[in-house]
Amino acid sequence: MAEDWFETAVQRVADAGRTASESVDAAVRALETGRQGRLAGRPLSVIVDELISSGGRVVRLGAAGAFREFERAVQSMRVGVIRAMVDEEGLSVTEASALLGISRQAGTRLYHSERDRPAGFPPESDQ
Repeated sequence: MAEDWFETAVQRVADAGRTASESVDAAVRALETGRQGRLAGRPLSVIVDELISSGGRVVRLGAAGAFREFERAVQSMRVGVIRAMVDEEGLSVTEASALLGISRQAGTRLYHSERDRPAGFPPESDQ
């Protein structure tokens, strides 16, 4: 049996979510170290220098990138979900959008989004 696109999409969202969570945790730990330094009376210039020299920028950019990847995975899954509800289950875009709690216009944009189509999902139908 071929791998189910939804199962793959959910796994991708879960993996990206874990990565984003770990990246944000790393950024928070670094900031907490800075906070502790401030509470100990250390000068802010020293704290900032230590945060930057210990990879603070890389940590921050890594967290931002991981969060963007999580958002892309969620978007791709949403595209697949609305397309499956319309193409496979016969719902209208309006009905599928209501189930997702979004406007019909947003549902239409999702439905027609080829760029965000999940891996393994068939191409757009002619509906």
